[in-house]
Amino acid sequence: MKIVSIISLLFIALTSASAQHILVDHNSVALFDHIPPQYAAAAAQLRMLFMDRSVGANINDALSCLSQLHNAAPNSCKRYAHRDSAYAVDPVEVHWEGTWDRSNWRYEFWPDGCSENADCFIGAVEPRIDSFDVVGFQFSYLAVTPGSKIADPSEGFFGAGTSHGTAAGYAAFASRHPEKTVIWWTTSLARGIGTIESQEFNEAMRDYELANSVVLFDVADILSHAPDGNPCYDNRDGVQYLDEDLPDDGLDIPAICPQYTTETNGGHLGSISAGGIRTAKAFWVLMACIAGWDGDTSGTSAAGDLTPLPDRPVLTIAPHPVSEVFTVSFHLERPARITLELYDMLGIQRTVILDAECAAGWRDLQLRRPAELRSGMYFLRLRTVHATVVRPLLFR
Repeated sequence: MKIVSIISLLFIALTSASAQHILVDHNSVALFDHIPPQYAAAAAQLRMLFMDRSVGANINDALSCLSQLHNAAPNSCKRYAHRDSAYAVDPVEVHWEGTWDRSNWRYEFWPDGCSENADCFIGAVEPRIDSFDVVGFQFSYLAVTPGSKIADPSEGFFGAGTSHGTAAGYAAFASRHPEKTVIWWTTSLARGIGTIESQEFNEAMRDYELANSVVLFDVADILSHAPDGNPCYDNRDGVQYLDEDLPDDGLDIPAICPQYTTETNGGHLGSISAGGIRTAKAFWVLMACIAGWDGDTSGTSAAGDLTPLPDRPVLTIAPHPVSEVFTVSFHLERPARITLELYDMLGIQRTVILDAECAAGWRDLQLRRPAELRSGMYFLRLRTVHATVVRPLLFR
């Protein structure tokens, strides 16, 4: 196939598409089975790092579970029974099809001498930021224990800061690296945390996401909703559970569901698999969205086969991120005149790749990164009379 060099340089304004506003919560878990294969492949190519404590290690293990065929995965990946049978889950909750390559995704425990701190994360990651495309960290449930100042509006993370750093500092880190995707997380939860602090902090994080159009992985929402979608609350409810029988305090504070942990006061995900697998599936949805998927399931089957919607083009880039040679593929439901353009982060058109009448069906363009374009984030825009599709394109 002929390799086309992108050389045309024209200038035009583009409505900004650079801000990624992505929210993944418990409603997103079901999208996992509908991730189109090309976006799963693009997500797998992204070099990702997340930092966390032990629940992060549980999530990391669950991601490794999904990287194996279900039949070949260890039993620790597929535990649906619970030591309290009332909280067993349907085996489908710990089932998946195919293999999901997470070899470019890395988990790290906090560095020696600091943890639960945005500044600590930035100090550990920024010197090697060029090694990653996507980065983020999670506060654990230990950061939102009773008495914590993390949610305090003046002294907490969204104020002047305490020992946890500040949202302003984390946002400034993201601004220094606009070509990277920075993930914001709500906290992990435990059976006993559910606290006022965790509730206030996680609500503040959701409010921040709405106000600032950031990428939010809402782990707290995922873990505080049972597989049937019903909310779960803290263990101070007057309901006996194994060896825990705390009196009802009259408050319903979101906490990890007992279907996801066998601990009566903690919140680790390892002893029963559903919490880790559901969170890992949601993380794949998040990464697919970062790679360009819009989360639309009406054009996909449960097996992930792509069936384009009428009059709506499909646009993919592989491999992604791009080093040198790459393939842009698009699908038209009917013949149409299309314009395929490349824009930089300022909305300046850097090239017209294609402006032509095209037949219905798939078309592949094998392209070479032009030498004059520096590493960083760009955007591909495909236009027809009926629709416009924009996809981020990262040149390494």
